[in-house]
Amino acid sequence: MIIFTTDETPFRCENEIIMYGSIDVIPTVKETTYILHTNKFSSDDVIYWSEIIKSRLVIVTEKLPKLSKKAKELCIIDDKLKAKNTPDVFLLVKALMNWQNRDKVKQMYQDQPTPLLLWFLKGNVSDIKLWRRVSKVLYQLPEKYLQAVLLYGIKPSRQRAVWPKKTKKERERPSLFRKSDKHWELILENSKAVANKVRDDGDAPSGMKKTKEKVIDWI
Repeated sequence: MIIFTTDETPFRCENEIIMYGSIDVIPTVKETTYILHTNKFSSDDVIYWSEIIKSRLVIVTEKLPKLSKKAKELCIIDDKLKAKNTPDVFLLVKALMNWQNRDKVKQMYQDQPTPLLLWFLKGNVSDIKLWRRVSKVLYQLPEKYLQAVLLYGIKPSRQRAVWPKKTKKERERPSLFRKSDKHWELILENSKAVANKVRDDGDAPSGMKKTKEKVIDWI
């Protein structure tokens, strides 16, 4: 059995062997707990050592590594480590928007995925001055500058944070229509003749049937 955790205390026992960095004692003795302190224990390591271990191997790590599906089936992950490696981005967004104590907000701002955080904020903050500051530092200066912009550039308020809606992907406009034609989709859906012309041009947008429709003309 392989166990990932941030704290080995609950797994300590009389028969234990503690290692650092790498496995230097083969874990083949029964009723013995092997404790390894390392931040480098991969899916391949899990798969390899799971066939050798006779009792249990406790991996003490600060961050859970990316594990394959097969590796996850062969190990146990401590709930504390799961929580530590699952940043609550939405909670940080609410803190940035509502909390007056910015030092407390700063404590939450740890290892947050920048693209996801900005996606949440764009759905909640419309301050153009803030986004201009973000554009000046994003991917050009160290992360701490972006953090400072968000921490002190967003004015705390009682505004309720909401989950952003996914933007609808725009359909590609056929070349038959001008850029100024705002109702081209409505025309295309209601005029069989226009739709057939678009099909003839080989310019049918995604989701549109490729087969031409029968049109009845008045004599």
